[in-house]
Amino acid sequence: MKKFFAILILCVFVTTGAFASILQVGPAANINFNATKAESEVDSLKDFNKYQFGAEARVNLFFLQLGANGLVSLPDKNGNWAVNSMLSANLVAGPNLVNLSFGAAIPYVFGFGPDASEITPNSFLEQELMLKAGLNFNLAFVGLGVSYYIPTGLAAKNVVSDIQKMKIDFDRGQLSLAVMFNLF
Repeated sequence: MKKFFAILILCVFVTTGAFASILQVGPAANINFNATKAESEVDSLKDFNKYQFGAEARVNLFFLQLGANGLVSLPDKNGNWAVNSMLSANLVAGPNLVNLSFGAAIPYVFGFGPDASEITPNSFLEQELMLKAGLNFNLAFVGLGVSYYIPTGLAAKNVVSDIQKMKIDFDRGQLSLAVMFNLF
């Protein structure tokens, strides 16, 4: 039975690696979404201040996927803009047509405006690590990726030492939708 699962996992990784596009780029949109109150959140989808728009790029190497995105949020009531970027590393399982990805991401915010210093973080590794789960659909040269980012409450540099203090916070989750163009 162990051999069967080992062969099955190996086949999934080989088919994913053999048929996946190496480079994907495209437009992306995020929405801050509370998954524990999904029914009440549907009405709040009209609030465009919860949305962020930008671009995403992914590099696929066999069963490993590295991603980066840059999203711009609308200005808040004080006139501050933010560029939210995120770097992610994921493991991908499944055939290229429909696959799942699981991993981690580190966000980084660049602020612009009168109070920008309040929204600009000090260090990349001091940012809160986020867990990521994604579902990807690929049809020829176009793909669609749906991901959900979940904050952990831990700074990226403290994940190994403070793993027992991790708090999954669904209330601050982010739902992401990206249309990806498969270049190679």
